[in-house]
Amino acid sequence: MWEDLSYLPQDDTEPLPLGKWFYELTWYLSQRYYHIQHDGVDYILYLRGRWKHLWQAYVIRNADSLAAINEDPAVWSVDIFKMNHIHCNAEQLELAKEIIISLFYEFDGQFPNLKTILQKVE
Repeated sequence: MWEDLSYLPQDDTEPLPLGKWFYELTWYLSQRYYHIQHDGVDYILYLRGRWKHLWQAYVIRNADSLAAINEDPAVWSVDIFKMNHIHCNAEQLELAKEIIISLFYEFDGQFPNLKTILQKVE
């Protein structure tokens, strides 16, 4: 399971290579990142393990590196697994990866985003 993954680059401003999963083991269950380009826009697909052993999935538009995911103009989606009632446990990492990529293309990269939702709350 771990052999096909790569650790993150040392420099978080360096764009992640396209089409390859990267992982970070700084906290349980860890985090997975996948850089993709679609219609000339950079995206990072982000999987995050949670306490209840379920994966959460986010699409971050306008980001190509770890530094860029928390800077303007990056926009985070809501948890697209929760939005679509998808439940992948800790042992279903490969399935979670397949599903997030499939959902990305199914919705053409367009998801409700957290920025807009937070602005409506204010």
